[in-house]
Amino acid sequence: MLSQLGRDLSTAEQRILDHRPFVNGEINNFLNEFELKRNEAEVETLFKVTEIIGDVKYDLYERCIILSTSHLEELNQEVNNLLVGVEGFLNKVELQKQPNEYLIQSRKDREHKRANFLIDLEHKYERVKNSIEEKEEEIDELYSDLQVKLNIPK
Repeated sequence: MLSQLGRDLSTAEQRILDHRPFVNGEINNFLNEFELKRNEAEVETLFKVTEIIGDVKYDLYERCIILSTSHLEELNQEVNNLLVGVEGFLNKVELQKQPNEYLIQSRKDREHKRANFLIDLEHKYERVKNSIEEKEEEIDELYSDLQVKLNIPK
């Protein structure tokens, strides 16, 4: 009996001092209220964004089109004027850039010298090639004569 009384007293103390069910209930209540308020705030934000988009779509869009068409004509005129100025500048630069007669003649002389050099080089290559072929033929004849003189069968 005493042991049961001791157990009852310890469980009574635990039941009195254990606040977990109460705290869990408060936490769940707080979370529910927080989620409800957050959802309401998000819905309000969505409505505000929708209103702003509607304003932009109908009011700002029209103003942008009107302003852009009026300013685009001015910009087009300015760009065309700038293009004419740039073309005039390029024409002046091209006229001033005509090569000197001395430079033209020097270029022609260099090209002629290069062509002559290439022709001469090609001729020398042919001579070297021909001399190598002649030497090969002479060596072949010498070896064939040696084979005949020494009676070596082929």
